[in-house]
Amino acid sequence: MFKRIWQSMPLRVLMISVGGFLVLYLGMTIYFTNHYFFQTTINGVKVSGKTVAQAEQMLQDEIQSYILTLRGRNDVTTTIAAKDISLTYVKNDGLQQILQDQMALFWIASLFDKDTREVTDCTNFDADALQKKVLHSPFFSKNNKKPKNAYVTYMEHQGYYVVNEERGARVKKEALLQATNDAVTALQETLYLDAADCYQQPKYTADSSEIQALYAKVQRLTQAKIVYQFGKKTEVVDGDVIKDWITLNRKKATGKLDQAKIHKYVSALASKYNTKGGKRIFQSSTGHKVAVSGGDYGWVLDTEKETKVLTKLICKGKEKTKQPAYIQKATCFGKHDWGNTYVEVNLSKQHLWYYKKGKLVIQSDFVSGNVRKHTVTPQGTYAVIYLERNAILGARSNASYRTPVDYWMPFNGGIGLHDAKWRSRFGGNIYLTNGSHGCINLPHAVAGKIFENMQRGTPVICYYDIPV
Repeated sequence: MFKRIWQSMPLRVLMISVGGFLVLYLGMTIYFTNHYFFQTTINGVKVSGKTVAQAEQMLQDEIQSYILTLRGRNDVTTTIAAKDISLTYVKNDGLQQILQDQMALFWIASLFDKDTREVTDCTNFDADALQKKVLHSPFFSKNNKKPKNAYVTYMEHQGYYVVNEERGARVKKEALLQATNDAVTALQETLYLDAADCYQQPKYTADSSEIQALYAKVQRLTQAKIVYQFGKKTEVVDGDVIKDWITLNRKKATGKLDQAKIHKYVSALASKYNTKGGKRIFQSSTGHKVAVSGGDYGWVLDTEKETKVLTKLICKGKEKTKQPAYIQKATCFGKHDWGNTYVEVNLSKQHLWYYKKGKLVIQSDFVSGNVRKHTVTPQGTYAVIYLERNAILGARSNASYRTPVDYWMPFNGGIGLHDAKWRSRFGGNIYLTNGSHGCINLPHAVAGKIFENMQRGTPVICYYDIPV
């Protein structure tokens, strides 16, 4: 039977292929025990498939052909070649260690991943020759002008600006010597003198000292741009606004942001966009548009915190699109900030509707606060504070009653939605003489249905059905 299986051509091909692959894979594994993986680069030299000896030779060849280019101001350049400073390769254990760190069995991964390494302490050069080469470079003889200080001036319609310093091209000898030494040690191909801080700087520049205080700070502040988002509406704080918040002391060459002015601006935003307790025009489920005022639901901007945040952003010259800090938030922005998930409580009809994502979940009659005993349920827009199962009403206050309920959803202090198993009827005029302490009494099943679909923060809109 085995003979018949073996004589099956597809199986023979498969077994031969697998065997061939395993032989190849094992061979490559053995190969990479003393050769570098594919895509291996050491000190900028590609050594893929090379032995340590070959890699050393390649590094040595690279070092022998090494040239450092020094680039300065005014297009002044010079070069330092390996032969100028007797630059040589110094053998160490770094290359061998990199090879030992390879896991030869996993060589195939190197086909997809690059491996870039650095070996330190692999060069030696004549420091005295390097110093001589630098000191005789054109940087000490060509365009070697002293720098000139910057100064601040003012131009109408442009505000304060800086007349830039003249940098000159006076080299700092010790800095250039050190930078050149570091560049050769790292086999760096190009040394930019400006980037390496090798030039003398003016005492007063556009970035320093009193000039910095008077100009750079003001420039930075007015470059900030903060875009406040209030839904589809935006308020922009940019240089045209910020300039009016900057107080300058020209005698001391200082400038600062006026906190009082920033606070006044943020307070104006709060007055414009806060909705807590404000009047809302609500389309009721009975078909009327009603005015709903009061309640603690809605946007409340945190003026103190946002003043600090705005000041910090301006000081850093940030560009940012953001919402301001809020003490509390509504579901969405705009006139209908309660969104499409809410409890609608019609105190006139003694009927409520619970909508979730625009769809009616349940509606029901209820009993609200007792009119005769002056415990009426206040109108307004609120938010569910929390949800609790098996609560004891009155237990958290000084109330004389202790009433157990299965579903408790407070939205206005001690006033909330809950089941009322002690009632056999709901709706109508019950609330006028036999109402609650202010809560919305619901049939048990209705309260349970709302509880199951309710989330903390859901708006509760209590109103009297008076059309506007």
